[in-house]
Amino acid sequence: MRSLETLRLVIFIGLTVTPLALMQTALIAPAAAQEMTACDWEAAHPSDPEHVGPGVGSSDVDTGKAMAACRWAVERYPQEPRFHYQLGRAMVYAADRAGEDWHPGMPHVRRAAEMQHTQAMFVLGLLEQRDERWCEAEPWLRAAADKGLKSARFSYVNEALSGRLDDCEYRAGTEQLAAYLDAAAAQVGSWYQGMLLESLRRSLGELP
Repeated sequence: MRSLETLRLVIFIGLTVTPLALMQTALIAPAAAQEMTACDWEAAHPSDPEHVGPGVGSSDVDTGKAMAACRWAVERYPQEPRFHYQLGRAMVYAADRAGEDWHPGMPHVRRAAEMQHTQAMFVLGLLEQRDERWCEAEPWLRAAADKGLKSARFSYVNEALSGRLDDCEYRAGTEQLAAYLDAAAAQVGSWYQGMLLESLRRSLGELP
């Protein structure tokens, strides 16, 4: 298996070669579920519980390289959900930065969500919210929260308390919302997250 240092060098050299050559060189073969690929290197989200490799913050994603790497990975390994999610992530970022339509990236996120990828479920819910499709977002946010994603737990409770889920076919009850916050308490990693947790708990306690 190629070492992490070698992979860094290969990707650096990729700045001067074609995307296809980079993909053929950098992708570890044969790929398995937990082997890092160029797609992981360029587009893995650091908060994704299923990510492989170090992860890349949103502002640091090189969308051109990420899309090339992840398109190659999706074509070669279509049954690996994280590649679909990471391709969708890169496409949405690229569109947002260019002020273009971000919807073409959504089917890739949806494919990953349908394959039970936790982070993709959460992000699909966020994308549905962009279109103010609150009730379409609800089951995806809830699924990600049920699978233990802290961001989804916070987000679901916030949306429920805002009233945006009131007209949906299903909305978690007060006990379930409290359970999400109790579970998130063990995941809080900063003072700001703790402050958010306490704010949501106060709002939940004020419900009739």
